[in-house]
Amino acid sequence: MSFSGENIWIIGASSGIGAALARVLSAQGATLILSARSKDALESLRKELGRQHHIYPLDVANYSDIESAINYITKTVKKLDRVIFMAAIYNPANIENMDVAFTKQLLEVNVLGAFHVAKATLPILQKQSEGQLALCASVAGYVGLPGGQPYSASKAALINFAESLYAEVPKNIDIKVINPGFVRTPMTDKNNFSMPMRVEPEVAAIYIADGLRSKAFEIHFPKKFTIFLKFLSILPYGIKLFLTSKMKNKS
Repeated sequence: MSFSGENIWIIGASSGIGAALARVLSAQGATLILSARSKDALESLRKELGRQHHIYPLDVANYSDIESAINYITKTVKKLDRVIFMAAIYNPANIENMDVAFTKQLLEVNVLGAFHVAKATLPILQKQSEGQLALCASVAGYVGLPGGQPYSASKAALINFAESLYAEVPKNIDIKVINPGFVRTPMTDKNNFSMPMRVEPEVAAIYIADGLRSKAFEIHFPKKFTIFLKFLSILPYGIKLFLTSKMKNKS
């Protein structure tokens, strides 16, 4: 099954997993609307993929940018089949060295940006009586680990938000959450710790493309890693916090 004939909006498409996913979906016949903050990066990607695709630079933290993008999209394509929120920023941090200004920006992009996109796009999907909204969180949101804040907290918020949307919106609208493990991207290149089972963005894109067509609410990968963290997340607090505290010196 391909994505032929579908119009798909990828937000956060300029690099990393978002750009890799754009390549996979384009190769499978989708027409893409590519958004991110960098117009130059989007232009370069469209030049690579083909001029049949559209670009719309925006800042997800600015709701008026999202509204303008929606106006453009509804005038440009007859139907919006899927909306995929991949936007995120990251710097390794713990509470002692946390940059307050950057943390505010991180929450505005990673969390508020997702709220903006959902607020603007769900009425369009509901008017169509079908469509998909997929929010990219992370396995970092499964459990609080030492040194994980504020990024992990932002991803935990996205998981919770996606679950809430799934319970709230009509079932003809397909809500999904994407929880990757470690993926080799400019963001994870900032880490100075071991990243078990890290995959290339091209591999992550294939996992996501397959998951978008599945009936499952959650897309998570690689399974050996994500299932371990899922198990850790459901342990009683006494056990879970004992184990996570032991990871401090390794983080």
